Amino acid sequence: MELIEVKRWVDGDDSYFLVNKLEAEKKTFRNKPASGLPVYDEKFHKKEYKKESAIEFMKYAKQLENLVEKNRWDLELKFNKHYCSFKAGFFNAFAFFFNVSEGEAKQCPIEMTRYNNNWKRAEYFIEPRKTKTSDYLELFNIA
Repeated sequence: MELIEVKRWVDGDDSYFLVNKLEAEKKTFRNKPASGLPVYDEKFHKKEYKKESAIEFMKYAKQLENLVEKNRWDLELKFNKHYCSFKAGFFNAFAFFFNVSEGEAKQCPIEMTRYNNNWKRAEYFIEPRKTKTSDYLELFNIA
């Protein structure tokens, strides 16, 4: 059995037909097994990044998690490939970038590294072993 496609045009008293033989489409993708979402935990970060950096990263994540619990904020810690953040449902509340207006960020005593207008967030550089999460409490509250 073959499939064909027929197109017809009429020009005055003349009729024109175009006949195309249809062929099965070739698969351009490779079949592969489904996989779940990757896990971006401490083990992943120590493997993919410098071990010292990963340790500092996890230390700050734990400090922030303790701060969230202490203040009874209804936020969930989520790790991804490049950072961790605290989420209120779907939205990021903070992660050493704060989803606050530029004006709110400038009112805080900590110097902002930059304001990202595309994402509408204030971003701050962290100096490992020097930056204290408690210094950012005002921004955490605003966010």
